[in-house]
Amino acid sequence: MPGLGGPLELTLGLVVVLVGSIAYAHSFESLASRLGLSQGLAGAVVSPLFTSLPELVVFVTAVVSVGGRAGAQVGMGTVIGEPLMLSTLMTPLVVAASKGLSVDRSLARPYLVFVAVFPSVLLPPLLANHPLARVGAALALLASYVVFAATARSGETVEPGELGLRASIVVLMASVAAFYLGSHYLVNGVIWASGALGLTPLAVSTLAVPAVTTLPEVGAALVWARRGLGTLAASSLVGEQVVYATIYPAVAVLAVPWALTTDAMVAVLVTEVAAAALALGALRGSLDKAQVAAGLACFVSYLALLPLLR
Repeated sequence: MPGLGGPLELTLGLVVVLVGSIAYAHSFESLASRLGLSQGLAGAVVSPLFTSLPELVVFVTAVVSVGGRAGAQVGMGTVIGEPLMLSTLMTPLVVAASKGLSVDRSLARPYLVFVAVFPSVLLPPLLANHPLARVGAALALLASYVVFAATARSGETVEPGELGLRASIVVLMASVAAFYLGSHYLVNGVIWASGALGLTPLAVSTLAVPAVTTLPEVGAALVWARRGLGTLAASSLVGEQVVYATIYPAVAVLAVPWALTTDAMVAVLVTEVAAAALALGALRGSLDKAQVAAGLACFVSYLALLPLLR
């Protein structure tokens, strides 16, 4: 796609993604209700298949098109940065904007799955010289996601939406296309802004790009939260995190030769703490100011540590 210039791409991308998020939330809700899906299954398993498209494009482009050390760094930043942003910043912002979320207690399960499996993103460099172990680890990670998806049941069935079946499918496909187009311009705009601000490649790949590629799922979660669908909103965000704790590391352990760096380990640790706080809130049936405070504290701590980790 031709470049439009940094400021224009940033603005256009933001508008397209936000409009797409609103359209997606309504169309997906209508489709999920017609299929009789529970809020937990719809949010944690089905929705990430659509909203993770921008991140998938960034990851595949980094691994296949860019390749080498540069591609590995972008790939690592995407895989680690996405859950970091969702756990420490985006989910707390959704909770704060909604003045708290009432959720089904079984939502704690995907959070605990994420906390248990997310350190697997550190496996690729550890298994670099062990081909059989790499294959075994990849298969184990993929199997863990299959088991998670097959057993994901939480929350009430999604209530009937406003759109018919055909209209839901058409609007859903159009909103996914908007995610791709809008995220393309957003990433270009953020890279431009990062360069103008003098940010390092690490900050761009771990913080700046994930901050905009998470907007589709965050926008949809905000719509659902405002409509009183707390379990659907929260599960759509943690479901994305589980994908990043299983499927992406499975691909990375086979195809991406990245290095085990101090900043990556700190990012994983910070994400684990924030996700554990969310799991505790889900066990109580409510995500509230305690989770907002914990997430933002983790995010600010990571930002403060970044200059020391270069």
